[in-house]
Formats: sequence, structure tokens, C-alpha cells
Amino acid sequence: MNAATGEWHLKRLIIRYSESAGSSLGTRFYLRHLLPIWKEKNPQVQVITEQSRMEHPELQATWASGEKFEISLRGLKAKQVEELMDLQRNSESPNLWLRHGGPRVWTERRSIQGLWQPSMEGMFRALKFARMPRWYGEGSRELKYSNTTVKLAEQHLLERRGRWGDQRTNPKGFDRHLLADLLNSPFLPDAAVPGGSE
Repeated sequence: MNAATGEWHLKRLIIRYSESAGSSLGTRFYLRHLLPIWKEKNPQVQVITEQSRMEHPELQATWASGEKFEISLRGLKAKQVEELMDLQRNSESPNLWLRHGGPRVWTERRSIQGLWQPSMEGMFRALKFARMPRWYGEGSRELKYSNTTVKLAEQHLLERRGRWGDQRTNPKGFDRHLLADLLNSPFLPDAAVPGGSE
């Protein structure tokens, strides 16, 4: 609808369906039971139904600008057919720019990287683990850490030397070491508990 003038852009809807095709089941249900209600709510749109033998159902919308757009209703339920009709009613023209260009998209400027093609060698290398009897490695099933990872973990957790220096004097953010000490010894000694048993 044009907000300034109050005119609707959609002028005509043509619904083609088959009386015997299975793909028209939802469309036939919509035409028999729900279309009269939609026509009453939208008298500004001319709705035409056409029967075609053994063809998939389709919806053809025509706008005031003269543009036409066809949408397949194949296998849709009655509610989906109504939602498509509402979408066309609320649109001012077909949304052709939302369609993907597909293989017709091309450019005059070549890419610096060149054309991309999946190489067979690269695909075989990527799928090499699937042909291995055990892809998790030989020996034990435990996780393996590199020497650098182990050294950084010791430096961070045991020595408390982080990225910004000594973490005991200048903790950055949440000090999880205090929480770790607390969780490692959650109970206070009996002597330190006020009113505890002696």
C-alpha cells in the first residue's frame, strides 16, 4: 500500500491449480475453504482461479506498474499459500533484486587471487583422516599437549606469572587463584571457626 495515497499496488492474482495433482492439495484446500474470506478482506485485488491439468500450482501476481511475477505453490499448505498472497499484497513490486544471480553473475575485473577451483589433491588431503584406521593417533587416547602449552599453563597457574607480570601483586580481572585456593580447602580448621566444637 502506498502510505501517501492509500492505494494498493497489487491489482490481480491468478491462481493456477490442478484438480487431480498431489502437489495442488494445499492450494485446493485453500481455494475451497479460505479464499472467500481473503477476497472479502481484500476487495481491491482481483483474484482469478484457473484450472490446469496435471501441472504444478502457481500464483501469478500483477502490480499497478505492470510488473508480473510467478511463484510456485507446489506442495505448499493452505496457510503458506495465504502467507504468500499476503506478501504479494503488501509488496509494491516483485523483489527481483533479492534473487541470487547464479552463474550469470560476472565481472570485467579479474580477482587478484584468480579463479577458485577445488583441487582433487586438496580434497584428498582434507579427507585423509577418514581413511585412517584410527584418526585420533597412535598409542593412548589421552589428549596431547605441546611443550609450549604445558609451559604456559605452569607459568600461569603455578608460578602466577601472567601476560601482564606478577599476578599475586597485580591481578587482572577476576582473580581465580583466590577462588581456586578457596575451593581446594573449603572447610576452615576447627580452631578458626568461631563457636565451633573444641
